Amino acid sequence: MNSLIERKAELTALRKLIPDGEAGNSRIAVVSGVAGSGKTALLQEAADYIADRGSVVANVTCSPLERDVPLAVMRQLFDALPLGPEPARQLTDLLAEGVQAGEGAIATAITPAHSRVAEGLWGVLVTFSQRIPVVVVIDDVQNSDALSLMYLLYFLRRLRTACITMMVSHVEDPQPRFPLFRAEIMHLPALSHIRTGPLSVVGATELLAESLEVEKAIRLGAKFHDVSGGSPFLLHALLRDLADSGSTAPDQVEPVVGEHFVQAVVTCLRRSGPKTLEAMQWVALLGGNSNKELLAECLGTSPESAHRLLRILETIGVTRSGRFRHPAARATVMDGISEQSRTEMQLRVARMLYDTGAPATHVAGHLMGQAGQVGLCTEQAVWAVSVLREAADRALTDHRVAEAIAWLRQAHRLCADKSERGAILFHLARIQWRQSPTAALRCLDQVTRPFTQERFGTPYTLLLIRYLLLSGRHQEAQEILHRLRREADTLPDGVRAELRLLEMWLAVSFPAMAEHFPYDHSVLVQRGGLLIGQDELRWQAARLLVGVLDGGADSGFISEVEQTLRPYQIAEATIEPLTTGLSALIFADRLDSARSWCSSLMDDVEAADAPTWRASLSALRAEIAVRQGDLKGAVRLAEQALDDVHTEGWGLEIGSPLSTLVLAHVAMGRTDEADVLLQLPVAGVMHESRYGVQYRYARAHHHLAADRPQAALRDFLDCGTLMRRWNLDAPGLALWRPGAAEAQLRLGNPARAKSLMDEQWALLAGNRTSRSAGVALRVCAAVSRPERRPAILRQSAEILQGSCGDRYELARTLADLAHAHEALGESARARHASRKAMRLAQACGAAGIVASLRPAQTAEPESEAEWQPESETSPAPQSEGITGLSKAESKVAALASMGYSNREIGDRLHITISTVEQHLTRVYRKLAVNSRQDLPTASLQPLVSY
Repeated sequence: MNSLIERKAELTALRKLIPDGEAGNSRIAVVSGVAGSGKTALLQEAADYIADRGSVVANVTCSPLERDVPLAVMRQLFDALPLGPEPARQLTDLLAEGVQAGEGAIATAITPAHSRVAEGLWGVLVTFSQRIPVVVVIDDVQNSDALSLMYLLYFLRRLRTACITMMVSHVEDPQPRFPLFRAEIMHLPALSHIRTGPLSVVGATELLAESLEVEKAIRLGAKFHDVSGGSPFLLHALLRDLADSGSTAPDQVEPVVGEHFVQAVVTCLRRSGPKTLEAMQWVALLGGNSNKELLAECLGTSPESAHRLLRILETIGVTRSGRFRHPAARATVMDGISEQSRTEMQLRVARMLYDTGAPATHVAGHLMGQAGQVGLCTEQAVWAVSVLREAADRALTDHRVAEAIAWLRQAHRLCADKSERGAILFHLARIQWRQSPTAALRCLDQVTRPFTQERFGTPYTLLLIRYLLLSGRHQEAQEILHRLRREADTLPDGVRAELRLLEMWLAVSFPAMAEHFPYDHSVLVQRGGLLIGQDELRWQAARLLVGVLDGGADSGFISEVEQTLRPYQIAEATIEPLTTGLSALIFADRLDSARSWCSSLMDDVEAADAPTWRASLSALRAEIAVRQGDLKGAVRLAEQALDDVHTEGWGLEIGSPLSTLVLAHVAMGRTDEADVLLQLPVAGVMHESRYGVQYRYARAHHHLAADRPQAALRDFLDCGTLMRRWNLDAPGLALWRPGAAEAQLRLGNPARAKSLMDEQWALLAGNRTSRSAGVALRVCAAVSRPERRPAILRQSAEILQGSCGDRYELARTLADLAHAHEALGESARARHASRKAMRLAQACGAAGIVASLRPAQTAEPESEAEWQPESETSPAPQSEGITGLSKAESKVAALASMGYSNREIGDRLHITISTVEQHLTRVYRKLAVNSRQDLPTASLQPLVSY
């Protein structure tokens, strides 16, 4: 392989020296360059040329292994000459005398004894050259022993008219072992200085073409040059790695960096001199922060010297602009630093970066592992902890959670201040919560006992109480809360304000405990203490949920607070109040609004590395789905939530996804699957929380579906008892009265069922267009006289189809409507309602409803694969024609599609039957349908208001 690519000028310069030397005009050539730049190959090519001309070539290779062997280089030089017996004997004596004279102060001046030896050796060499011209080629002279260098300088100063040419190569080193040698040789008048630099991209491509196909060499040339910096030595190593990889991919565009490249980097390091090696180690530690000022500080030298070193490193081919060209090269350098040295160097780098104002994330990277623990005094620990905490905050901003956790753990290890250590642990726990609630609680175990036994007033106490409650550790939470309230008068204003917020949260999340800690209801309308930023968010979310669940929130209030909450981004400090706000919207039957908000937050969470957050939002989204009749979507989302966080990690909040899954499976007729879910162990204290109410309500529906009305009634009534006792009797939380009424009907107690529904309908005054009202009306119809049932059920259908789009409950209502018409002998209307119920039930997967409808009334089953959630369905085929309907025609068509008779439509819209018939005739023509049974209910409904 040609090793002299782009070296033509250098080789020509060397060859021009030979004739002068042969003619007695001795010349000296110094070939310098960084390790791996091709000096040896250039000298060897010149030596071969000389040998062909008949001169004697004395090849000498200096090795670092022989630096301490006196006159090792001189021995190689003269051993290469074919001396006669007498000159050889003389040489042996001279070399022995030189060794016996010792080195002494030879590094700065030659002694008389060595001068005599050098003169004798020079005489031997000159005498030989008078017969045959001699070319002395010494490679890597920087590795020579000290005596040989002094003798060599003695020879060089006396060359003049001898038939001797000297060619010497050395590695560029800003701090050579023998600066006197370099200073002397560089000022000799017969000197020719030749430098070997890196190859260009064209040169690198030419080198590759000697081993690869031309097209592949052209494709890889720039990439190989980018990794190697044009170093011939590193380029050859990359070629060997490519060959070893066995890659034959015709479209390969990246070099293979393997063992040969790593070893080549190691070789370059060993041959570059200690100062260059040290500089390279500092650059590796500095990472992307290298500059001449920082490097000068690390090396204890001037910026100018540091700049020269940076240029040398770049010429070697491992760096570019102070950064390593390839991570493998940096890793190789780092591996060569001992653990103790690395620790000390990293601490020094960290402090320098800190003092120069580098970003905290850059500084913190040097304080990990053992770095920060060596020789740290109190003052050093203070700045180190501060930097690590700041870096953790910056990392969280970019969702680099693992880095943030690692930096906080290191900050906790280094911190000596007890109060700050606790604060760090709480911050760490909050971050860990987004990935693993169990890990967060184990982290907080270190401070739970001190909080129950010592005097305190930290705001982190309230966070600890929340976490303990969610994990079911109510006794510990209660102890801390009792003590906190006893010391309330001594607490700072901010902590007292936080305590009020916690008491509000308790009232709607853990009402059984809140009975022991009643809150001031004035907090709902007036901020307590100084509430800003995240405190304001928590206050708004808490008052929204309290207002919805205790019935004190009207529509305007809910809308106002929702708009206040929406702008906030999801983060550690906002996830809890944002999910609280979402729960409030769900319980207020504002499902479309909750769905769009929840979906938006879920999009943000995807990049946040926060499975706990994703699980919480998935559970809420599942709850929305089951309330909108998207049963399959509810199952998928709830199962995803349970997959993201294991059962133990959910704590008491597991009641939310579990109840949703049970309700969805019950609605789909999968009572066995629901039964399996209800067999999962849950903490007893869960039933003292809001999540316990949801769980008990779902279990009651399972009992009802499994034909256990007595057990169902007991659970429904227990829900009612707890909700009334806790002042949470909101229909959006759990419609226990309709459930209990259905159980009473099953048990043959219609009077009790009617009493329950009368009570429910009275409670819905002012909110009779909500989903809860639609569900309640279906059960109201069941306790009404048969002739009144169709009208009530149609009203239920209007609400369910209009206000929330609950396809499952609408299917139930339409199924009941079909049965009601059938009972009255109205077969045509019964079949019409039955077909619509069947289509909806099949789309939802509601097997129980399908089974309840008579086979004669069933519609063709729809393929499960064709169904999508309502918001994602494609427009109905007639949707284009619908846009051409007038407002009056749209109202008539919508009511007709829902089963209203012409007379009922006329009464409702205050028009004559004849006008209704005229409108329908035009509707049929515009939509290209034959009868009201063919009208697209889902597409028509949004065009009419109720």
